[in-house]
Amino acid sequence: MKKRVRVIPFLLMVLVVMNFKPIPTAACSCMMPPSADIALSVATAVFSGEVVKVEKNNKDNGKTIHFNVREIWKGIDSATVSVFTGNDSASCGIDFTVGKEYLVYAHTMDSSGKSILSTTLCDRTAELANAADDLTLIGEGQIPDQTEQTTDSTNQYYVYAGILAVVVGSIGLFLWKRSKKS
Repeated sequence: MKKRVRVIPFLLMVLVVMNFKPIPTAACSCMMPPSADIALSVATAVFSGEVVKVEKNNKDNGKTIHFNVREIWKGIDSATVSVFTGNDSASCGIDFTVGKEYLVYAHTMDSSGKSILSTTLCDRTAELANAADDLTLIGEGQIPDQTEQTTDSTNQYYVYAGILAVVVGSIGLFLWKRSKKS
């Protein structure tokens, strides 16, 4: 009987240990990056821009970097763009700093069924101050169109809902006063 009692804690420990899930890990290993002109031709998008926001993305084990675009060489046509990268250098992520400018070589990546731009340590992405050789090879880019939409669709929804509420309220008030007179 005592042996059975001793086995139960042991079995419970085994069950607990078996239910632990390993922490996902990653290791980054890159080949020598191609020259800037070749990297330009194989990249989906190439641009320079200032980092305005770094947003941690736990779902995809990385972070989204938001840029104000200064110059475009390929692949985008707006004044702002977001690019995904890994959390740290172990997962080939780049440590972007808010306020600094970068030359970004990005590729498309599938995330939750949609295509997003992504960059890694294996690309030629670098701080703009350290990218003079690249800029010489790829030449001048184009300045993005600075016209941006000032109202987003969410704000428009509230404006239309407010107008509708005022109109319906006015009609209701009118009908209520009219029925009171009768």
